[in-house]
Amino acid sequence: MKIDIWSPLPPVPSGIAHYTQQVFSTGFEDFDIQFVDRAEALFRSDAVPIYQLGNNPYHEFIYFAALDRPGIVEIHDFSVHHLVTEMTLAKGDKTAYEYVLGKAAGERGISLAQKRGQKKPEYHPQLQFEMPLLEPFIRDAYHVIVHSRWARQRTKMIRRDAPVSMIPHFCQTPEESGVSADAREVVRKRLNIADDETMILCAGFVTPPKRIDLVLKALGRCQEAGDTKFRLVIAGEVMDPGVLRLIQKFPDQSRISMLGYTDEKQFDELFMAADIVPALRWPSVGESSGVASRAVGFGKRTLAFNLKAFADLPKACTDLISLGSDEEMAAQIAAAFSQQIRGQGRAVDQSALESYLSEEAGLGAVRQQYRQLFEHIADVGQQAVTDMRQTQLSVGRE
Repeated sequence: MKIDIWSPLPPVPSGIAHYTQQVFSTGFEDFDIQFVDRAEALFRSDAVPIYQLGNNPYHEFIYFAALDRPGIVEIHDFSVHHLVTEMTLAKGDKTAYEYVLGKAAGERGISLAQKRGQKKPEYHPQLQFEMPLLEPFIRDAYHVIVHSRWARQRTKMIRRDAPVSMIPHFCQTPEESGVSADAREVVRKRLNIADDETMILCAGFVTPPKRIDLVLKALGRCQEAGDTKFRLVIAGEVMDPGVLRLIQKFPDQSRISMLGYTDEKQFDELFMAADIVPALRWPSVGESSGVASRAVGFGKRTLAFNLKAFADLPKACTDLISLGSDEEMAAQIAAAFSQQIRGQGRAVDQSALESYLSEEAGLGAVRQQYRQLFEHIADVGQQAVTDMRQTQLSVGRE
């Protein structure tokens, strides 16, 4: 069977690019797979297209291709609203924005688009998180792939009869990443982190929804309680000036190491060196988190909010933070940090984690789930492929 996987690929700095490369790089030799990573690429009319749909401008060409020639849609972020904003309003095209919201939500969508354009108080930025604009993709898709139970439920709410496969975001282990056994000691020595210091790793692009503000507030509480043996390592570009100012205001800058962008090898080594990984995201569009999945694969204690896709993370190594006021959430995070700093942090349940990786979310298990899906599609027959040839591609539009 011929399969065209539409996705950005490395070196594009996208989590989905990394995901596509890692999952499909091996184990599918008996399928004729071609990667399509740009609008100008040729497509095969007899291939099944799989669209790796994301919520940033790297996925603009995929957005149009999936609308023009429906196929299998893989939803990583349960929203394309931010992408639509970049494609329309960011370019001064209010009419196109109104059109997209109208296609997704009818008159209500058009009304909200107009209120946003007029900067009326009835429009709230939270709508970008609550109005996903995925309806046209889900309605026409031959099959939908999601990475969480929550996303599967949301897909069924949009289209009750949608064929949906829930395949977890893969959790890569240190062995699969090729990280050397001494990486922990090497990295900690390079960053001057003492053996008795707790390394707290915040990884990936640093934006307001990653809630670095709560991490800093929690660490302030730790210091007040006398729990000062920690190092906060921030590995990722700081995308918001307000977040940068918060980091710079932290009283003891010696407790913070800001590394900026790191390549994949350095990224993996940092996870090897870490003791605890906050993978916080609020507000959230229900995205699957490469940071959380990597932390789990590396067997690190992981902190995440108890909502949407994050609620599926294994209890073997995950502390789920209940949503509440900023003070309440910071208190929960601070309690986890203090436990770790004092050497009283709960141990990772290695047996349960190994079962989770081998049966559900390890790289091998995830590849097997994709193979089963591809084999099922192949069994359906050529007619299904023929049905997906209805329209020609018209991507990279003005």
